[in-house]
Amino acid sequence: MLTHDFYQTHLNRVSRSFAFCISHLKTPLKAWVGLTYLICRILDTVEDAPWQKTTDQMKQFEEFDQFLKSLPNKEILQNWRDQFPLEIPDGEKQLIEDSHIIFADLHRSPESIKGIISNMVLSMSRGMKHFSDKKRNEKGHLKLVNLREVNQYCFFVAGVVGEALARLVAQIEPQLKVAKNLLLDAHHFGLFLQKVNLLKDQLDDYQEGREFIFDREQIYQSMNYNAYGAFRFLSSVPEKQREFRLFCAWSLFLGLASLPWLEILNKHETTGKLPRKEAETIFSSVEKIIDDSSQLEVMFLSLMQAAHLKVISEEEYMTGSPSSEPSDWLRDLYFGEIEFTQLASLGM
Repeated sequence: MLTHDFYQTHLNRVSRSFAFCISHLKTPLKAWVGLTYLICRILDTVEDAPWQKTTDQMKQFEEFDQFLKSLPNKEILQNWRDQFPLEIPDGEKQLIEDSHIIFADLHRSPESIKGIISNMVLSMSRGMKHFSDKKRNEKGHLKLVNLREVNQYCFFVAGVVGEALARLVAQIEPQLKVAKNLLLDAHHFGLFLQKVNLLKDQLDDYQEGREFIFDREQIYQSMNYNAYGAFRFLSSVPEKQREFRLFCAWSLFLGLASLPWLEILNKHETTGKLPRKEAETIFSSVEKIIDDSSQLEVMFLSLMQAAHLKVISEEEYMTGSPSSEPSDWLRDLYFGEIEFTQLASLGM
């Protein structure tokens, strides 16, 4: 696989916080997670770019899916890159320019690793395509109307990343059993982090034609259930996988610590993120206690309290998504290992 320096350069451009967390993983997990994240960011660009026509975006999704299945020649990939709008951010432009290198690295990966990454990212792509194509309102905005749809959207854009992480770390950690509960909690990890992003980016998303927040308070309180699942996922990782535990704890606790700040910023109708000094305190504090599960739980509960997240039951979490069965269309778009009927517990 490519050197980590290549991955790190691109990671630093598109997400400094995740770049920091990934940089502390050990080989080979560092390379696998870095590759997964960059492919997902390429796909994010397909979803978020300011397309003039939805049909152009749908074609980009379809070609991306083919690149996951087989490596295209450079001419085909160059033509695909040339179709992106010029207005995408510089970091994403540079990532798209190097996409042929990244896809080539995917297809050089061991079959088991390539299979995990490809199936999970293909699920993400199919889900993004569904929402980009089917959930447009009269203004042409992507609009979610209840908690069920928010959970479904977060499942595809972030929950599957949690599942990919669980399955990748299981490749190097025989003690970690990839069972139903572990994968569901890995999805809660992804759902929690994505809901933080939706709250953080609400104003910017709306200006760009994406209306994810139908009821900020309901989404905010639903994160309690996701956060507990995320903490169970963290707690299930054996202590000898210290670096991966740090990766998960840093991401989860940083998200929790951000919530009070995001609510303050929202009241002032502005955007922003957790101040650097606060983030550095979280990183330092977590690293000191990462080997002590009881202290991690104390910190987790303290951050939950500071975020004013109420303890809610599974039944309360399902409010806004009352159906006992997940929607049938999910069956055709998801290529992971959770049984279809079990998806209901994620509020889908």
